[in-house]
Amino acid sequence: MADASHVEFQPGRVGRQDGAPGVIVREITHFSLASVMARKGQAGPASAAAVEAFGTVLPAKPTCASGRELAFIWAGPGHWLALGAESPAGIEAQLRTALDGRASVFDQSGSRVLLELAGPRVRDALAKGIELDLHPHAFRPGDAAVTTASHIGVNLWQVADDPVYRLLVVRTYFGSLWSWLSASAAAYGCEVRPAQPYSPRA
Repeated sequence: MADASHVEFQPGRVGRQDGAPGVIVREITHFSLASVMARKGQAGPASAAAVEAFGTVLPAKPTCASGRELAFIWAGPGHWLALGAESPAGIEAQLRTALDGRASVFDQSGSRVLLELAGPRVRDALAKGIELDLHPHAFRPGDAAVTTASHIGVNLWQVADDPVYRLLVVRTYFGSLWSWLSASAAAYGCEVRPAQPYSPRA
């Protein structure tokens, strides 16, 4: 399990101890992740190939699209993160076969930490370090963003109305991210729940 340098990242309560937790954090494990970048003039054909292979387009705007096996999270024009369960065959080989030269694919599976963030005060905690309008009228399930959390680059997307978010951060920056997030959520009571294997939510 990932850990942090100041507040240890492990199941338990951080900050306010009484009442229901305002923020719930869980690490998602056993996932495959790849960076997919369309080659010049190939964004449309790559998206059509994704529809045929996975049952979903590659998003043309900051959203997350879920298919039969993989979800594709917009990461910039012509750039996506493909996310799915661990696969013995390897996500890179799977995508290379499906996209057939229309995109460059790079396995990123071991490089990121994936968190699921929920709870009635999760928006308030995130607002302390993320310069996004997370109001439900502005950021809805399926919406995604490439942003910063306390000056740390992250990918963030919403997977449920509750609200529930998923957040990807480079593994080497996780300690700094958790130090910020645990401090931001402490006033509301932050509960770290046991890690669980990846399953689709979007």
